[in-house]
Amino acid sequence: MRNLTPHFAVLALGRGKPVEQFLGPAFGFGRPGIRWVSIEPRRSGGFEVLHHLAWDVGGLEHSDISEFPPLDPGADETWQQIAEHDDAAEAMRLAERHTDAAPGQWMNFGVAAEDYRDYVRVGRLPYPASEDDLTAIVQRLMNGDGDERAAAWWLDGLSRQTGCLHLTDMIFWPVRDYSATDITVHVMGCTPIPMPGHVNGQR
Repeated sequence: MRNLTPHFAVLALGRGKPVEQFLGPAFGFGRPGIRWVSIEPRRSGGFEVLHHLAWDVGGLEHSDISEFPPLDPGADETWQQIAEHDDAAEAMRLAERHTDAAPGQWMNFGVAAEDYRDYVRVGRLPYPASEDDLTAIVQRLMNGDGDERAAAWWLDGLSRQTGCLHLTDMIFWPVRDYSATDITVHVMGCTPIPMPGHVNGQR
């Protein structure tokens, strides 16, 4: 079992052990990337929440995401501190509030690499994605292909790579009247939007 219950995640932090959670794709600076969040105990007490943006240079045989270079070629580290708190449970709530992290999905430090390998196997989109690539993924989403996690990664990757804010509605709206090709034509005309709270150019 990779994931820690919230109770056990708090216990791990209380023992001075960091926890982390793989979040999925990111794009910026003409590069494909990945995102994850970690909560790390500080020597002085309390906990800091770090959001990581790394250049996705890995694969099934190279999956230690902590060794990946920053997505931003001008950055020294992958991480940015986004919150801090003296209480472990509150630090987790802050991480979940400010990122896509979900309760019950926290892992011991280093285990997020296993989620990354799953992402490489079933969820990573081609980059840059061609019109045919986009159409194929949109069609798979419309068909209900893949498990819940793979579908979430596809949708997140499409949204972040294209910047389309209407993608979910166009695919899943009950009375939709769009084909996969119609949706692809629409999203290819969207303008990518930077990820809030990070260096311009990152999403």
